[in-house]
Amino acid sequence: MTAPLALLVVAAACSGGGSTGGDHGGATGAPPVPTADTLPQSGTVKLSDGVIYTVVGPGSTLKLDNVTLHIDQLVWRKRVSVPIKPPGTRIYAVFTITVGNLTGDGVVLPLTQIWLRNEGNRPFLAAGRAGVPDQLVGAMLPAGKTVTGTLVFPLPSKLAGGLLLYRLGDLPATAKHVGIARYA
Repeated sequence: MTAPLALLVVAAACSGGGSTGGDHGGATGAPPVPTADTLPQSGTVKLSDGVIYTVVGPGSTLKLDNVTLHIDQLVWRKRVSVPIKPPGTRIYAVFTITVGNLTGDGVVLPLTQIWLRNEGNRPFLAAGRAGVPDQLVGAMLPAGKTVTGTLVFPLPSKLAGGLLLYRLGDLPATAKHVGIARYA
């Protein structure tokens, strides 16, 4: 057997043939994440888009590996001072939430960290610089601490849904694990 052929045979033998597919939790030994066509009322699933969603019901704290979110209060208001009122805005969802930073570094909460997502999976962006106390967009989240503050979402009507949370440091377009805290 020639040296290149021998290397190919050894490489093939070491590659560990066969796989049953699916998400097996990697080296952590975690159980596989079930796949689903729709989000559950609570639990963790992988949808067809390849993203893992962890969902908690109203009143529960959502926990991802480096961030937590709890909805403390939701108030619907007809008027809130915002720099830009999106077309079609008729009501504002004003959330008081508590966000926990489970990392070892302080981070600034960006505008795209938390979205409102209705039951039809349509996302709505929070209003930056809304005229409310303790605005969370742009707030500093100290390492290992929680911060309570306000997020305002301009909406066309009262919507059932949840707050979509990205892991700290993840970009929405490339996120592999997100969370949803349902408020209705």
